[in-house]
Amino acid sequence: MLLERGEGDYFLGAYTLNLIGVEVILTAAFLVVMIVTWPNPPWNALQYGGAMLAVIVPIICYPFTKTVWLALDLIFRPPKREDFITRTK
Repeated sequence: MLLERGEGDYFLGAYTLNLIGVEVILTAAFLVVMIVTWPNPPWNALQYGGAMLAVIVPIICYPFTKTVWLALDLIFRPPKREDFITRTK
């Protein structure tokens, strides 16, 4: 089965899921560090570590969100024969 089902903007759904997932992960990581280190949170570590996570986590999570988007798409649009044929450009 192909990950892209013939639509030019198919990546937008996966991109949106990736954005939402990464925001949840970054917020959770920030809150965990804040709660664990309270009353003296490491502000510099939170700032630079958050920036690093904001760059690395979307790259790592994108293949998974693309697969989840395909699963959601398959719920609403069952596969057809064309979905299993490799397209050439």
